Amino acid sequence: MSQESFHFQNFLPYPGNCLAKKLFKTPVLLYRLGLGKVFGNYILILSTTGRNTGKTRRTPVEYFYHEGKYYIISGFDDQPDWYKNIAANPQVTIQNGYERICATARPPRTEEEWEAVRLYLTHSPIGKLLNASSSDELQDADIMEKIKQWPALTFDPTDAPCPSPLEADLVWAWPLILLGAALDITLAWLLSRRK
Repeated sequence: MSQESFHFQNFLPYPGNCLAKKLFKTPVLLYRLGLGKVFGNYILILSTTGRNTGKTRRTPVEYFYHEGKYYIISGFDDQPDWYKNIAANPQVTIQNGYERICATARPPRTEEEWEAVRLYLTHSPIGKLLNASSSDELQDADIMEKIKQWPALTFDPTDAPCPSPLEADLVWAWPLILLGAALDITLAWLLSRRK
């Protein structure tokens, strides 16, 4: 595996259109519907403060939890708005359906933290895209130095003010969703009987 394959822009283009960006945000809607625990083992909701607007912005991000710390990697280099927002203001709220943490985002600093990033790559879809299925390949010193240039972050809990967490404020919609589904099924059944 070449070192060039360890650069994001070679394999993961940033979504350029509005529809693609909306699809990436689908877990935010699911969380608001009360389904945070369904995907909370893999995806966290990252709440940041908009660097231009000052408004709270929320983004679903794949994470890795290791020895009491959360780790994330931007799959689109430093292009995503959430990454730029953190560069401007590192105070964030992270939540995964089980817990909410007010934290300060920062790059990994210690060798133990970078080892966690390496483990993340051996278990995540990002690593699979890189064909990094073998942890031996990720042990190479040159490749590890290249990985240390990536936009990887970890979080330190803080008492400082952070963006408000995302609430499950659409749970009330479930009866309407189920009623609509029941009506669709009934209508389909009635139409099939007419034939």
